[in-house]
Amino acid sequence: MQALRRPLLMLVLLVLTSLSPMLAVSSESVESIDEPTDTLMSEVERLALAASMWHVATPTERIQVSLQPSTGVLNMNIGSFDPTVDEHPAPGIGLFNANDFTTTGLAIVQLHAHDGQILEELIDRHDFTPLDFISDEAWLVRLADPPVDSIRSLLVDDDVRWVGAQHPGWRIDASLLAGDASQRLALIPAADLSYGGFESLSLDLIRMGAHNAWCGVGVCEVELPPSMAPSFISSVANDGRIIWIEPTAEFSLHNAAAAAASGVIDVRANATFTLDGSGEMIAIADTGLDLDHPDLTGRVAGVYTQFGLDSSPADSNTGHGTHIAVSAIGDGQSNGNATGMAPNADLVMYALEHDPTGVFGRIGSIYDLLRDAEQKTARIAINAWGANGNYGQYSADSRSVDIFVHDKPSMLPLFSVGDLGSQGASQITPPSTAKNVLAIGASETGSTSGSVASFSSIGPSLDGRVKPDLVAPGVDVCSGRAEEAKTSPGLTCSSETHANGDDVYTMLSGTSQATAVAGGVAALTREFIREEVGISAPSGSLVKAAMINGARDLGSPDIPNNAEGWGQVDLDRTVLPVWDASSPSTSALATFMDDNTPLDAGFGLLYAFELDASHGIDITLAWSDEAGSANAAQSESRLVNNLDLVLVDPSGNEWYGNNFANGFTTSGQASDSVNNVERIKVAPGTLSTSGQWLVKVLHRGGTTQSFGLVVTADATPTPQADLALYNGSIIPSSPEPLRNDLIAIRIGWINQGTLATGSFRVIFEDLTSGDTLFEGDRSALAAGTIDSLLIQHQFVTTGTHSMRLRVDTNDQVAEMNDGTTGIDNNIWEQDIEVTALGVRVVALNDDGTVPVTSEDREAAAIRTFDVRNQTGIDIPIHILHEGTGEKNVTLSVTGVQVPQPGRPDFLLSPEDTWSKGVSQLGPYTVQGEGEVGDFQLLTIHLEDEDADLSDPASPRYARSGTFVVDVTARYQDNPTVAHTQRLTFTIDQLDEVLITPLGTEGLEAEPGDSAGFRISVANIGNSPAQYSISCESENRWQIMLKDTNSSTLEIEPIGIREYRAIKIDLFVPPVVNGVPLTGSTDTVTCYVTSTNDASMNFSESAVITVLPQQSFDADLYDDLGPIGPSSKNREVLVDSGEQINMNLTVENTGNTDLDLNVKIQPANPTWPIEVTAGEQTDARQVSIALSPGESIDVHFVLGVPGAAEEGDANSFVIRTEFTSQVFISNTTLLKVRDELALNLQGPVGDVIETEIGSSFSYGSFNVTNTGNAPLTLGWSNGLAPDGWVVGFANPITYLEPREEKTVRFGLIPPPNAAADSQAFDLLITVTGGNNGRLVNSSVRVDVAVLPSQFANMTVSDDNIRPFRSIVKEEGATQSIVIRNDGNLPITGALSALVLDVDGNASSSWTVSFSDTAIEGLGVGESLTVDVTVTPKSSASKGLMLTQISVTSEEQTVGTFSIETTVSSVDSNGGLFAVLPLYISIPLIGVLIAAGAVLALRMKRSGELEDDGSELVAPDAFVNPDHLGTRRDEALDIGHAVNEIASAEVSQDEIAAALAQSLNLPPAPAAVPQGLPPGAMPRGLPAPGALPRGLPPAGLPPAGLPLKSLPQIPMPMPTPLPTPVPAPAPIAAAAGPPLPPSGLPDGWTMEQWQHYGHQWLQRNGQ
Repeated sequence: MQALRRPLLMLVLLVLTSLSPMLAVSSESVESIDEPTDTLMSEVERLALAASMWHVATPTERIQVSLQPSTGVLNMNIGSFDPTVDEHPAPGIGLFNANDFTTTGLAIVQLHAHDGQILEELIDRHDFTPLDFISDEAWLVRLADPPVDSIRSLLVDDDVRWVGAQHPGWRIDASLLAGDASQRLALIPAADLSYGGFESLSLDLIRMGAHNAWCGVGVCEVELPPSMAPSFISSVANDGRIIWIEPTAEFSLHNAAAAAASGVIDVRANATFTLDGSGEMIAIADTGLDLDHPDLTGRVAGVYTQFGLDSSPADSNTGHGTHIAVSAIGDGQSNGNATGMAPNADLVMYALEHDPTGVFGRIGSIYDLLRDAEQKTARIAINAWGANGNYGQYSADSRSVDIFVHDKPSMLPLFSVGDLGSQGASQITPPSTAKNVLAIGASETGSTSGSVASFSSIGPSLDGRVKPDLVAPGVDVCSGRAEEAKTSPGLTCSSETHANGDDVYTMLSGTSQATAVAGGVAALTREFIREEVGISAPSGSLVKAAMINGARDLGSPDIPNNAEGWGQVDLDRTVLPVWDASSPSTSALATFMDDNTPLDAGFGLLYAFELDASHGIDITLAWSDEAGSANAAQSESRLVNNLDLVLVDPSGNEWYGNNFANGFTTSGQASDSVNNVERIKVAPGTLSTSGQWLVKVLHRGGTTQSFGLVVTADATPTPQADLALYNGSIIPSSPEPLRNDLIAIRIGWINQGTLATGSFRVIFEDLTSGDTLFEGDRSALAAGTIDSLLIQHQFVTTGTHSMRLRVDTNDQVAEMNDGTTGIDNNIWEQDIEVTALGVRVVALNDDGTVPVTSEDREAAAIRTFDVRNQTGIDIPIHILHEGTGEKNVTLSVTGVQVPQPGRPDFLLSPEDTWSKGVSQLGPYTVQGEGEVGDFQLLTIHLEDEDADLSDPASPRYARSGTFVVDVTARYQDNPTVAHTQRLTFTIDQLDEVLITPLGTEGLEAEPGDSAGFRISVANIGNSPAQYSISCESENRWQIMLKDTNSSTLEIEPIGIREYRAIKIDLFVPPVVNGVPLTGSTDTVTCYVTSTNDASMNFSESAVITVLPQQSFDADLYDDLGPIGPSSKNREVLVDSGEQINMNLTVENTGNTDLDLNVKIQPANPTWPIEVTAGEQTDARQVSIALSPGESIDVHFVLGVPGAAEEGDANSFVIRTEFTSQVFISNTTLLKVRDELALNLQGPVGDVIETEIGSSFSYGSFNVTNTGNAPLTLGWSNGLAPDGWVVGFANPITYLEPREEKTVRFGLIPPPNAAADSQAFDLLITVTGGNNGRLVNSSVRVDVAVLPSQFANMTVSDDNIRPFRSIVKEEGATQSIVIRNDGNLPITGALSALVLDVDGNASSSWTVSFSDTAIEGLGVGESLTVDVTVTPKSSASKGLMLTQISVTSEEQTVGTFSIETTVSSVDSNGGLFAVLPLYISIPLIGVLIAAGAVLALRMKRSGELEDDGSELVAPDAFVNPDHLGTRRDEALDIGHAVNEIASAEVSQDEIAAALAQSLNLPPAPAAVPQGLPPGAMPRGLPAPGALPRGLPPAGLPPAGLPLKSLPQIPMPMPTPLPTPVPAPAPIAAAAGPPLPPSGLPDGWTMEQWQHYGHQWLQRNGQ
């Protein structure tokens, strides 16, 4: 379900608790969810996601519910009793008066049930005024005049259970009746006492004996000596203007200065997202404010002192008010760690402290203070204080707050609960005991966070309500300190100081600080609902419900409890609740809310959801209840309107609000009749039921009540239509029409569902007469809309006519409520009383004449109010008697009321207070029609008590609108003969505005910066008005209104006598081409216009002056483009010997002249530098002068030494300097690039000429390292045809930079190879490497075979050695085979020489052939020749060589050598047949002795006496091993790295350890075993056939005997040259890059590292 409901916004953004098993299962894990860790989402995305998950919930059904059971008991402070059966409590003498109502008009009216609808009907019938609720079903009322008649009529009313006097003693707190003397009393004035009456009441209280007295809405406070208390209390109790008297206490601030400091916290830890309080005005009443505190600059709308104890706004004692203000809205200007919760909110401050003494208090009621704040647009009020007494009580101040919030439900006041945590339960300080506030306690911070602070006061209230409501961090809060504070108790928490040296910030603890934090979170919550969800004016109940719904249960689940209430404020959980905190983007829960929906007693609303309970459910219901009873005992419930919250699962199981155990809802079904907050919390994983769930809000008793509801779950709403009829569906134009009068009757209906209807049928009938007045079909009706129809009708009979209206009579629409489902709300019946002619009320024309026709009478009943000159209106009327005989007529006049637009029958109370009066008191005697005296002339006077025109400079006009008064005349002896005339008067809207500029003088700013001022728009008209403000810049500079990017702003509606302060920021544009110049100005003009009055246009202007801006840019460029500033510079790669040209472009980006110095500083000063600017040239520095907008290029030439090698670098810092503190630094790094380059040049013409023979033919290749890094070389060649022998004679393996060497490549053609100028081509490749990097160069050469004669000679039988030990003079013969292996026929001769070991020919030997001539020996042909060698007698002993040659055309075309010796048989004995025996025997003995001595010496020399030098590996050019240390370390296997110790250390282990200790590069990997599969790379031998050898370094020595075709052995690699340490050889692991297709099939990675480059060449890659 969650996936199906994921909003579309999630796709665009690519991303932006808990029922114990209904059986009380404890689960700590549910509430220990960590903060979200979804790092893929930004705060902006999270905010957008949160907004997308909030939806408006619409009730799907309206049902009837039973009211709470009636008890018949009056619960009063003096006692509880049933007035019909119990004896009434009797107060003291003089305070019991059964006839009190005759003088005060006060009486108690008890109903049969707590039903607000019945109460409203009684008010209509008996015209009394309810003043206070007395539980369980009674009201304290002010009776209509005369009170005796009023009480008589109530006694006989069937809806009244009991009515009687409220004795004076019942209006006094029991503690005062017991004789407790109090010097300070709180009095509750009656609700019908007008504002003008408070001043006279205060004076009367002083006359009664009070020393000091003040009165406001909801409360009066007096001070008096104890001796005066009894008489004063008695006098006040008998004064009908006061309904309650109780002792009270002074107020005190809530600081816990003794709390242990555990570390400074960031108070914004609970506030995430991008919410910042924009658009929110917060009111704070406290000690005062440091107006100069940097964290509050520009956001204080005003500091007011009219409710304080002196006129000073300063915060001169503890600085408490400043600390609270900065905690709530500080912007962290001086230190970001002290940023408040809502850093962009505005502030209206009320200073209450008496500066000289430090006494904290107030003059005037809290109602008056909050009303003033509300008029100044504040909707969140922070009050970090409370009474110093009456703990836990519902006091007069608590009641005053509740009255205000019920009257102004958009306001949410917060109060701290106090710091009396050690004093036990129910120590909550009033007014935090009020029902409609958010009472805040303190939680710990730092290392002890997650628990309630020990000093935080503990609930509940004395009547058992959950208090505190929430807790917030309140320990060691680092916030603002007032500069003028003399006795700040906090500790410093930052290094910033005021101008006087005092700290800018201080650290305080207390529920005061917690309340500031919670108030800031409340502002952010309201901002979110307003701006993101789209509810423009959310009620305080909705904000309260949202905060409670998202609160975090501290510690083990146990909410609600007396320490934390419903938990700790948590904005993140409030705004974006999730079921998996680690991934909010995929687990966000939907939040549904309903706000300001009215609900009558006895009815309920149903909300249907498709819901998956497995992810948990959170539901919170909150409502701003009517003020609780002033008279009840403190232990009695103060709830007036009793709402119940019920959750129903698809199976019909129900769970009721506030039935909790272990922090989650249980299955108990007890209704809460105490709290005006109800919660249901189901833990995730507790329930798994999916389907249609219902949320019920049931009104069990009381008056009409609106509420705020928040539902959080994995859910979607179920839309449904619901046609409904209501009280007002039948509205006659005259409430009591006369017979035969033509009247209009309006019939109407509403679709109160969430889905549009189809067409439906409507029938309207007069059941009395049997007439059908209307029957027809109506078209579809959209959800939430009303439809109506006007019908003309004339009643022809008198009496009661029962009218019936029915909708959807054919049951065409599927509805939530109709005849078959829910409550049938499709039928409405209403009686209309039709009277006969007898008496008529007629309004006179403006000229005093009497209108005659009905049309004229209706027109005369409509009047226009002269709003500029009047505060009241007189309407003359006639009471006309149209019957016979003398009659007494009574007249009743309703109060002034306001018809609801679209519902003329639905009358609302006006916002202004109106009084009414009639010129004469009745009853009135009139004669029969046509006789003298058949009418009575009266004047009805209506007065707007709030209007005041006495001060022309500040008039308060009567509020605009259309108002009605119903005037009814009746026969006194027959009330059924009556007539009602509705009088209507209209007060035109008067748009008057007062524009006040603030801060328009001395505006100045630098280019790119802004300066701001404010325009205060005050509405002094007579209606909430909508104004627009638009501003123009003379130079068209950017203007920002109230943090928007627009120069035009629609100001939200401003109430009468309210104002809006609009912040205007004018941005000086950045300097472009030197402008705006220093001292230039711009004029911004702002116009305020009205959307209702096009003629209204006010303007204000301000001038801003441009300040000088000394700024410049310096950008460095080379041939590739910009190099960048120091933080972003790139390396410039250069070659040795190169000259680098760079330009520094310096531009004056300011608006004033600049003199600059440009300096360059190299890290290596040996590199040459030249700096040029205009005609200046220097090696290091030049000076330049620039006018605004001008730029100049400074040229740099940087030389790279020719000897610079790869990796050499030089850093250059180019500093463009205005002053030593103002400069721009450009740093660039010239680095000699790591150029790897090889050049291989082949032989002349790229041709190698070869001849067939036994020796190699060579081609010379020149290889040059043209780069700047030493290279290790590897050689390879292509594959030669079969039979060819090829190889490198001297492969060079190392080259220094710029070094050149020659390498020879040799070839031997196969026998009989045909002469060819291009026998084949061969690729010669050299590969150079340096630190794993490779470079190669190749040359392709042609191999030519020249015409060649080659006689290949060998003995016919290799096993015969006839030329060994030839007897002198006898000779020996050997057969040799001569084969023509060349490619030309051979014609030539044989010759031979016998050579000694030095190669000299011996004349002591003769050689002869069987045939010396060779004639035309064809290619590939052979012949055999016998060779005879004969030693002469002079031939000496020793090894000789018989060299046989074949010459052709004087060229030797073949040679062959045979070992030859002479026979020694002619020896005369002795050693080796040379020495005689007498010499040989002694010589042998000497040789044996010498051998023994030599053996002994060799044995000694074998003993180990190593100094360690042999441990240094070949080619490892390192420092000598000092004292064998390195060798010892290498042999110390206890310190071996990555080795397993063994019994002995191999030479490889020693070498590896030594290399590691010397940090040498690793040795190249061994050549892999085996060659790659498949087609071998060209130039490599076939598997198993290694090359037969590389060519020798030179030709064989001349004159050596010929042999068979040579088998050339593989030469060992030539060691690297050793002038400097060699670079690391090419790492085997590096290898060439793999092809895109990956490692070729069958290859290993080891093979690829060695042979892969040849595969790439063969495949063209």
